[in-house]
Amino acid sequence: FYYKSHLYRYLGREKGLNCSRSDFNYYILKHENFAEYFKPKKKRDAVKSETPFGKQAQFDWKEDLKFSFRNGEEFIFNVGSLILSASRFKYWAVCPTKSQAYLFDFLANALEELEGVPQEILIDNASTMMDKARTELSAGKVNPKFQQFADDFGFKIVPCVRARPNTKAKVENPMRIIDEIMSYNGLLDNEEQLHNKMQQITNEANSRICQATGIPPILVFKKEKEHILPLPNDKICSYYKNTTINAKVNSNSLFRYKGNLYSVPIDFIGKSIVVKVIDNNLYVYYDPKMITLHTVSNEKINYHDGHHLAMMGLTFKNSDQEDVKNYAAKHLEEMKKFNEQLSTIIGELT
Repeated sequence: FYYKSHLYRYLGREKGLNCSRSDFNYYILKHENFAEYFKPKKKRDAVKSETPFGKQAQFDWKEDLKFSFRNGEEFIFNVGSLILSASRFKYWAVCPTKSQAYLFDFLANALEELEGVPQEILIDNASTMMDKARTELSAGKVNPKFQQFADDFGFKIVPCVRARPNTKAKVENPMRIIDEIMSYNGLLDNEEQLHNKMQQITNEANSRICQATGIPPILVFKKEKEHILPLPNDKICSYYKNTTINAKVNSNSLFRYKGNLYSVPIDFIGKSIVVKVIDNNLYVYYDPKMITLHTVSNEKINYHDGHHLAMMGLTFKNSDQEDVKNYAAKHLEEMKKFNEQLSTIIGELT
């Protein structure tokens, strides 16, 4: 845990801690080891500034977070952050890469969530946005594709001066909250749970009282929405978002993408789902919630182990659990062999 607030919220969220923040802080201070561990770091001086409603949002990446799932699998990811400067309303989302495709998809979805566009967006000097960094002596050069994105959505690009972090204090200070996701390192099973926990952390941050305004961001945002610019038409928004398709889950808990089948949890059998195709990955949603993730595959049938085992349990309801596990393992092995044989035939034909 990087901060006392992270530990306090984690214990309340996951362990049922029921005490005031002041009592918690007193407990930490009373124990020397804890007090030393959470000793505040010295802050750099900076001039405090505020912007009117609807004028500005600040964008940044929380980069290269190294995460391990419960099974030991490692996953390196980033969190995109867009924060309205006046209300401090936050949109955070897990992104496996910082590619320009992910950048555009993130921003398009973020602005749709805000239901509008601020007059300007403050950015850093990442190569996907700036071909040449802005410095004290140079205005820098905006990447032409990013400039086109800004023109299409109708906002002005404001690059930060390199090596001046206080320029983006409204986004970089809340970025510490994103570190709360690391409280779950080794405790989650998959990327679906990671996305869901990030959404929970975001919702909590928007609902807590903001120290700067004394009001929860979600309440101030309701007023700030009245001052932001309208979104461009749906065609422009869709163009910048990664491919989205609709699919129906069959009785085997599978959906079809480009001729191949992919699994979802059995709760969604018979349901209509939305699949977002991003950088060779399939992000599967039911309503607003992400329910699973697959890598695009050449194999005909693609089951996640947990989905497959649940499907076997549904098929053999009255069987012993150990027998179901053994049969599931055998069935997966047979499907793997089938996929290999089919791939060989397809390779020979092509």
